[in-house]
Amino acid sequence: MINFRYHIVSLMAVFLALAVGIAVGVTLSPSVDQGIITQAQQDRQQVTQLRAEIDRRTNLDNYRNTYDQRTATLVLAGELNDTRVAVVAMPDAPSSTVTAVADAVAQAGGRVVSQVKVRSEVFDPTQASTVEEAVAPLAEVGLTDSMSPAAKVGWCLARAVASKQTTARDDYAKNVGRTLSDAGLADVRDDTDDYAQLVLVVTAPTSPQPVDTALTTAHVELETALKEQAGAAERVGVVVAGPNSAGLTGTDVGAVRTTSPASSELSTVDVADLPSGVVTTVLAGKEQLMGQQGHYGALARADDALPTVR
Repeated sequence: MINFRYHIVSLMAVFLALAVGIAVGVTLSPSVDQGIITQAQQDRQQVTQLRAEIDRRTNLDNYRNTYDQRTATLVLAGELNDTRVAVVAMPDAPSSTVTAVADAVAQAGGRVVSQVKVRSEVFDPTQASTVEEAVAPLAEVGLTDSMSPAAKVGWCLARAVASKQTTARDDYAKNVGRTLSDAGLADVRDDTDDYAQLVLVVTAPTSPQPVDTALTTAHVELETALKEQAGAAERVGVVVAGPNSAGLTGTDVGAVRTTSPASSELSTVDVADLPSGVVTTVLAGKEQLMGQQGHYGALARADDALPTVR
């Protein structure tokens, strides 16, 4: 039976527990405080070391980039003397990489005579019929029923901007370019008077999200068509440059390297987001003009870091 004495005993037990807890806390507090202080000192020391390591790596990166940028002029000098170049930007290609590649062409003595932006609608399965209808009037460029919509657009783009044997673009080439632009499939400058001998394709960076293989397959179909149409009777060079130093999964460069016949026809560079990779892209372009081909960079299936500088 619970009575007043029970409550008194309970209260005494509570106060006794409090007293014991206070006594233990007072007894142990110096060692506990010292442990906390020691841990804090260790944490501060570790933070200082990590900051020093970050600064070291940042300084090294700045050095590498500065070195690459300053030596690029020496390495590229004369590599593309008076070569006519088209720069083709695939969907989501970083504008900074596109600009860097175009600037490197100029450093090498070449001329960017055409700039093209390919639209994502070209590769959208829901837009396939629209793409087919848009390119149907251009069938005489050599389109066939067996070609995919992306391959047809690539074939037409090649006719619009690329040729090694002929310098001046004819009226039909300009019409092809306008047709693609009017259909919203690609932005093609129609004020360009010269054909390109070399096509440098800048692609999207590595995606943190999974990329449908059907999409990269369609991209490779367009890129291969650029080479096959433009190089049918001559050696127009095509290089696929990816700002992909973070990895090749789901990228155009990775897909080219594992797809036949693209892997044996197109050259690729997987580090075009680095200054040295931009230089490698130009050197790979020169190699293509010489009838040679290779895959360059730091990632899977690369033949070498860069082509042999001659």
